[in-house]
Amino acid sequence: MPTPRSAHRVLRTLLGFFSLLAAAGGLVLIFGGKPLMVRLFLRPPESEISTLLLAAVKEMGGIVLTLSVMLFLAARDPERNVAIIDGMTLGLCILAITPLVSLYTLDIRRLYPGYLIWVRSLVRLVLAGVLYCLRPRETQWKPAGHF
Repeated sequence: MPTPRSAHRVLRTLLGFFSLLAAAGGLVLIFGGKPLMVRLFLRPPESEISTLLLAAVKEMGGIVLTLSVMLFLAARDPERNVAIIDGMTLGLCILAITPLVSLYTLDIRRLYPGYLIWVRSLVRLVLAGVLYCLRPRETQWKPAGHF
């Protein structure tokens, strides 16, 4: 069984990796143009990539950069930032469910194969489980002083 110290080291490394990945993704979303978006979205029909979609993707890039900063700060001291780790865990669970809802309510099978959406959702659930297992556990409350 790993000691709490080694568990925090693994958690710090994982959060740091997620932070770098989110920063790179956010910068790509912000500075990427229409040709890059066409490639990232697996070459959808040209009419599907509108100016409104590009603006929304750039806004989402800003949110992803914000998430990157939060993950970086949580990686520095996981014990004090359990709320960020819990939020990331819950966010991954939500992000696992929403593509499945889109799969059954929208016509996205012409853009993405259904199995890719299922695999992506399962990977997100596994990552959420790993974060939940590695999160620092609360310690027993002790009164201040020597009683």
